[in-house]
Amino acid sequence: MDLRTLATIPAVPRRGLSRLAGSAARMPLPVGMRARVWGMLAKRLGIDPSSVPGKLEDYPSFLSLFTRGLPEDSRPLPPGEEWLSPADGLLVASSQMRPEGTWLIKGVPYSTKELLCGASARDLASYRALQIYLAPRDYHRYHAPCDLQIEAAYQQPGDLQPVDPVLVRRSMRVLLRNRRVLLRCRSLTDGTRFALLFVGAFNVGGMRFVFDRTLGQPPLSEGERLYQPAVVCERGSELGQFEFGSTVVLFTPPGLRPLVEEGDRVSARTPLFSTRPLITGDEFHD
Repeated sequence: MDLRTLATIPAVPRRGLSRLAGSAARMPLPVGMRARVWGMLAKRLGIDPSSVPGKLEDYPSFLSLFTRGLPEDSRPLPPGEEWLSPADGLLVASSQMRPEGTWLIKGVPYSTKELLCGASARDLASYRALQIYLAPRDYHRYHAPCDLQIEAAYQQPGDLQPVDPVLVRRSMRVLLRNRRVLLRCRSLTDGTRFALLFVGAFNVGGMRFVFDRTLGQPPLSEGERLYQPAVVCERGSELGQFEFGSTVVLFTPPGLRPLVEEGDRVSARTPLFSTRPLITGDEFHD
């Protein structure tokens, strides 16, 4: 049996265990031990050594290694206006909002009110939701998919159930029940609204945002924050980072053409949607 399934049992104190894991992950390790210990952990988790800037000795704690930035000059910003992936990971779901205003994401039904607090289903017709699961081996910082402004944020304390697709069951409804932060955004290119949903998970479950140092941090209480003036972020710029297990859902407006499919691996700062319509052979005929 996969021991991780124990974290899905309702009686397990997930938040308490996650706090303990967080404390352990933040503990500094003597310099002389770092290369060996971090190297063993990186190999076990499948972390690509080329994705780690500098030397393993440079990271005082495992959390500092886990939340590492990108190596210098890696992933240059692609030209054009394509929307970029906000994170590394596996695209586990890509679904369009149903006519009645509900979503079926990874086989789990959600209402617009549940996922996008304060949003109207009428205003989100033909919107699409892409869920990206970040495994322990992935780069765990997230980036702006386009030139945007953040108008509001909504945070909700909650459970810290695992979000690994292998473990998640339909009844767990992790996008609703887990700790989460929703960013309501607007594209600066055409003014359309969209949203980014960040979901914490078992083991630490923390989220940090560069534009608001207290957002997603304890003591975490339910509430909305309005940004006046709105926070402006450039395409591809860093928005923040996950601390351990996590998933992100990008809610995009119609008119964007997906460049990836469910089951594909995606990388932050690489094209995810094209702003150009699909051209078929018929369009070349009178």
